[in-house]
Amino acid sequence: MNQPPKTISLADIHNIYGGTISSKPKQEADGTAPPIYKTTNRFARDPAHTGAAPERPLAPGTRFRR
Repeated sequence: MNQPPKTISLADIHNIYGGTISSKPKQEADGTAPPIYKTTNRFARDPAHTGAAPERPLAPGTRFRR
C-alpha cells in the first residue's frame, strides 16, 4: 500500500468533511491553485412532494379490475 505524499492533519479532515474552505488557498506543486469545491442544494427534496409514487398506468389492451 502506498503512503500518502504528505501527512493529513485532523484540521484538514474536518475541513474536507465539513465542506469548509480554508482561508488560505494552498498551491499545487506546479504553482497553480487547486480547484475549490462548494456544496449546493441542487438535489434537495421538494417540500410539496407527498412521498408516494404515482399509480401505475394500465398495460395496453387490459381492463381495470377491482
